[in-house]
Order: sequence, then C-alpha cells, then structure tokens
Amino acid sequence: MSIETSTNPTYISAADAVANAKNAKNAATVGNATTDRGTLIRKSNTEFDKNSFLKILAAQLSNLDPTQNQDSSAYVAQMAQMASMEQMQNLNTTMSDSAYQQMLGKKVILNEKDSSGAYVEAYVTKVQKKSGTTYVTMNIDGNDEEIDVKNILGAVQTTDTNTAANSRTALNSDFLAASALASKNQNVVMSELDENKKVVLVKGKVSGAYIDTVSSANVKIKVDVTDTDGKSTTKTYNYQDIVSAGDLTEDDMNATITTINATIKAEEDAKAKAKAIADAATKAAEDAAKASTIAGS
Repeated sequence: MSIETSTNPTYISAADAVANAKNAKNAATVGNATTDRGTLIRKSNTEFDKNSFLKILAAQLSNLDPTQNQDSSAYVAQMAQMASMEQMQNLNTTMSDSAYQQMLGKKVILNEKDSSGAYVEAYVTKVQKKSGTTYVTMNIDGNDEEIDVKNILGAVQTTDTNTAANSRTALNSDFLAASALASKNQNVVMSELDENKKVVLVKGKVSGAYIDTVSSANVKIKVDVTDTDGKSTTKTYNYQDIVSAGDLTEDDMNATITTINATIKAEEDAKAKAKAIADAATKAAEDAAKASTIAGS
C-alpha cells in the first residue's frame, strides 16, 4: 500500500510513513520533558493577568443583548477588580525583583545536574532584567553563564569560612582606601551626632588610618578638625562616616556641607509637617467622637 502526499506528488510506503512520524516525534521531544512512554509534555499558559481580564470583559461587552437593561454598577465593580488585580501583580513583581537582587553574592542551586548526578551549585555574580525576564550570571566551572531565575531551585547558606573571607576582603579594601587618604593628607567631610543626636557635618584633613580590633574589626581614620576658634584637634571616626573625601577645595567642602544640611532640614520639615497633619486628624476625630457622644445623650 502506498500513500500520496498533497504537498509532494511522490509515493512512500506505509512503513516509511510510520518511521517518519516516529522520527518527527523523537525530534520534538529532544531536550523537553516527556512521559515514560515518550509523549511530549506541553505546558499550557494558564496564567491569568490583566490582559486576560480585559479579553473577558471585551467579549462580554461585545455579546450584550441590546434589548435588555444593563447594570452599569457591575462594570464599575469589574473595573475595580481589574485595578486591584493589577496592583497586586505590580506588588508581586516588586517583591520578586527584590528577592532576586538578594541572591547577589549567594550560592544557589540550579535545576540541572552535573556528571555525578548532583545538582549544580554556584555563586551569583550579577542580576539583570531583560525583556521582562530576570537572569542571573553565575560562574560555573570557570565560565560565566547567564541563567533564567526560573531554573533556580533554592539558595545555600554561606559557611562561616565564606562569610569571614568576604568580611576580610571588605575590611582590607576599606583600609587601603583610608590609608591612601591619610598618605596624601586629603581633605574630608565627616558626619557625626551631636549631644542632641542630630547629624552634623565637620571638615578636616585625614592624618592617619588603622584597623580597630578591640570591639569588632573596622577601619578608623584620624581627622585633624579645626573648630570655629581656629583651634585644631584630632578626632577619630569610622571610615563609613565619610561623606566626601579626596582633592577637595575649601569651597567644595563648604558646598557639600551646605547641600547636605539643606537636605537634612527639608527631611526634618517634612517629618514635622506630617506629624502636625496626623495630630490634627487625631484631634478632629476625638472632637467628632465627643460631639457624637454629647448629641446621643
């Protein structure tokens, strides 16, 4: 028996047709999940998003019966539901993006196995988003590979050795930077707290740097500060308290202090205004409650 194809006027045997079908099926299943009988498993896109909602609403509107009165409030409720759903999706996206960023520098487990049958583990060196999909860059067997976050099964808690190594690296980096400032006696703007626990800025010259190991290992710098009376004193600060440093002129330091003080004042004014509004709202609510009580009595 032979079979004539519609696109090609040649004839093939039934056995060849069956063989060709099997080969096509095998080719389609390469690299994809299959059942134990070799059937390709296809994933259906069942995600319901705002576009799906709009399609349903459009279909509903296009099939309205013009002879029947319509309840406009129902459409308002549907639009409110759609807006609520969109906000929830945006929140979910934001939380997911934040979780992906937290993977930076951590060891994660991939949904693939090595030659020994164990799941591949590697450190995340970069997280980036492309065309709405988040990818992480990982160093696997000495090569940087870009992996879709959907292929990540979980994360591995770093050992004390890894944590200590990262801490030592950061400490050494800070000490080298602080030592460079001290060797050139560079100008610096520092932040500190006054007796009222408010942030104040001071300027001076870096005269020394060292690693403090008394309480916990951190970098300290010595700064020669000149007060309003022109008297110079040497103060010790944490390296992390540097606001600005380097080849700064007196005008540069004054401009930095002016800008940051203005920012601090604006933040304080905004907090005070918000507190005043909240206090006024609380008082108005209390007055309304009292008036309601009096009226009821």
